[in-house]
Order: sequence, then C-alpha cells, then structure tokens
Amino acid sequence: MKKVQKGFTLIELMIVIAIIGILAAIALPAYQDYTVRAKVSEGAIAASALKVGVTEMFADDGEAGLAAYNLVIIADQANLLTDKITEVVVNGGNGTIVVTLAGISQLTAGTADDLAYVPEIGGNAISNTNSTGSISWVCDGVLTTIDDNFLPANCR
Repeated sequence: MKKVQKGFTLIELMIVIAIIGILAAIALPAYQDYTVRAKVSEGAIAASALKVGVTEMFADDGEAGLAAYNLVIIADQANLLTDKITEVVVNGGNGTIVVTLAGISQLTAGTADDLAYVPEIGGNAISNTNSTGSISWVCDGVLTTIDDNFLPANCR
C-alpha cells in the first residue's frame, strides 16, 4: 500500500514565507504614505471651511471683508487648533489660507509644515479690481512646504 503525503514540505513553507515577505516589503511603505496623507487631509478639511468664509466675506465686502475675516480667525485661533493643526492664518489682503501642521512624525522634523490655498479669479489674485467671476482655490507651491507625495490629491 502506498503512503499519501500529508502536510507541506519545508521548502514549500519557505517559499510561502518568502512571498509574504516580498508583498509586505512592497505594501508597508505605501501604507505609511497613505496614513500620513490621511493626517495631512485634516488640514485640508479645516481649510475647506475657511474657504467658505473667505468667499462669503469677499463677496460681501471685498478686501475689507477679508481683513475683517482675518481678525475673526485670529480671535478664534484656540477653537481651530487640534493635535495636528498648530496654526491657521488667513491673509487679510488676498485671502490666502495657510494651515500649519505638526505632530506628524513622518513629515520634516523641526520645520513648519504648511498647507496653503490661494483664491483666484480668472488666474489672478482676488482684489477689489478683480472681483467678477468664480473663485477657484489653488494649492500654492511656494507657501506649501509639505512633500508632494503627502499632499491631498487636488494639490499634487
């Protein structure tokens, strides 16, 4: 009578372990980037609420509305901060929103990690002389200091 093999050989097990190791080596860095992107998106979500405020204040009072909104944001700073967001600034002159992030260890240590949005109408900065049309928001590449691979999709 012939004996039938039961179980796996050592070689088969080693091959499976090697395949799992290769897959883990590929997936782990991608997952880490994904988690950092999720943390950075907290700043983008906070900025989206501020975008509405800038748009409304500019529509109501032009540049004077932006200056007034800047003062409101300065006064309400304590309610805007989280464990990831350390500062929120709305430029009273042109409506630029800068959200400073910290507490994300994968970002550049020891430097300010800023996410900036600039309002534009027709490709130009908003102002009392450029106030006709729809406001579009552009992620500013100069003011934004976060690595591109960690930015939200609309900023890359």
